Amino acid sequence: MPFKDMREYLAKLDQMGQLKRVDVPLDVAQGTNELQTLMRLLAETNGPGLLLENLKGYNTPGVPVIFNPFGTRERTGLTIDSLDPIETKVKHAAILADRSTWHKPKLVDRKQAPCKDVVIPRDQVSIDKQIPHVWLGKEGASYICGGVVVTKDPETGVRNVGWYRLTSLWNCKHPEGGTYSETEQKKQLSIFAFWNPPMNHVGLHLAKAQRMGKPLEIAVACQCDPAIHMAAATGVPYGLDEYEYAGGLRGSPVELVKCETVDLEVPASAEYVIEGVFQPNVPQQIIGWHSNSVGYYDKHQVFPLFDITTITHRKNSLWYATIEMMPPFDHNYLALIPIEGEMLSDLQRKIPEVKDCAITPNMTYIVQLNVDGASKPHPEFGKYVLHALWGAAGRWPRTAKVAVVVGPDVNPYDLSSIEWAIQTRVQPYSDIIINRSGQAFVLDPSAPKGPQGFPTVGEQMGIDATIKVPERFTEYADVSQADPAEVAKLAEKLKGLW
Repeated sequence: MPFKDMREYLAKLDQMGQLKRVDVPLDVAQGTNELQTLMRLLAETNGPGLLLENLKGYNTPGVPVIFNPFGTRERTGLTIDSLDPIETKVKHAAILADRSTWHKPKLVDRKQAPCKDVVIPRDQVSIDKQIPHVWLGKEGASYICGGVVVTKDPETGVRNVGWYRLTSLWNCKHPEGGTYSETEQKKQLSIFAFWNPPMNHVGLHLAKAQRMGKPLEIAVACQCDPAIHMAAATGVPYGLDEYEYAGGLRGSPVELVKCETVDLEVPASAEYVIEGVFQPNVPQQIIGWHSNSVGYYDKHQVFPLFDITTITHRKNSLWYATIEMMPPFDHNYLALIPIEGEMLSDLQRKIPEVKDCAITPNMTYIVQLNVDGASKPHPEFGKYVLHALWGAAGRWPRTAKVAVVVGPDVNPYDLSSIEWAIQTRVQPYSDIIINRSGQAFVLDPSAPKGPQGFPTVGEQMGIDATIKVPERFTEYADVSQADPAEVAKLAEKLKGLW
């Protein structure tokens, strides 16, 4: 059954014993906060989702903060009604590949839209009072992490729905010792739009609008049905509607409502909606520090600002906060499953020998084949698959810094198994591809950075860890390993002895 909204998902977690209300005082202020420490504790203990209800240094004490709702592969799978991680990925990939399973969204009247319960017009907007602010770790800004962002291509009018981070400059520490104006702090937001050059779809829309000298409207729907977040995090091909794909994931149309001040549609059951406009000759601002998904702080980044035209929200609203840090962390798996799904969908369509795709929390890409050795279709087949991975559809595979291809006897979810394959099936010079002109992952601190503070070009390594028959040998040594089924059988026989 699909979830109508984030509240139904949380209710399911509560029913499963996977959601806890926390009334213990916790500090969320800049510089003294405890939330990064809490995130690490939860990650190390497979901790539950939390509702934080007693926060110090918090500007909206009546709004509970959702924390760690997606913190395991099982809870991430639940967002699309599946508790098994592999089943989740297969379902995601199958629906992505079959557009006949998608559902066009349904437009509802604003009276049926809980996100319209409270409407704050432009002249009354002051985000220091109306948008919850929490700080995590050494971050200099309070980041909006639960925002599904909607824009339209200024040339074609085609909609894009993406999950992007936004920066509030209220009470924000300037990374270079400068100051932010009152307008920037209270009536504008910055968004992670990689637009110069374009590196994501919102960035492409903004780049087009700036080139045309036109404003670009934007809507940010915060805390929606998690299936919408899953769809928004997926690299759906440009020009297709993520709302339709979300309908496929949830098994029914997404209910949308028209915005108040911009010509865009947002999920009717979102907790908050922030509407705004990027102006021609868009102003940009330096932000930092920002903790990123590879586990480092970005001290300096430059992103565009937009003017807020209205804010709406539900009664008794909820907020979501998280931090990217050294993996794993809360939404780590919610980010990885869409990448695995889009990569699996694309590769299996072209290469039937691809059995599975997995990505580690630190973003090493693993492709598992259903053939190896002499059964491979042709010599150097592993290298062929590596090139196909870097050329796969979606935003992320092309940025795979380290990729490994393994055979069917190697568990792609077990780093020890992968390391064993590399140590016993790889010669470093002959079986590794080094690409010095790859597309960099935008948060890789080891790659040279451009003027916006993020890299565009980086180096990549592909490891062919398949058996080199017939490339170098006519036969290969037999693997010495117990049959997993026999291990399970013996474990049952010896159950309770230790």
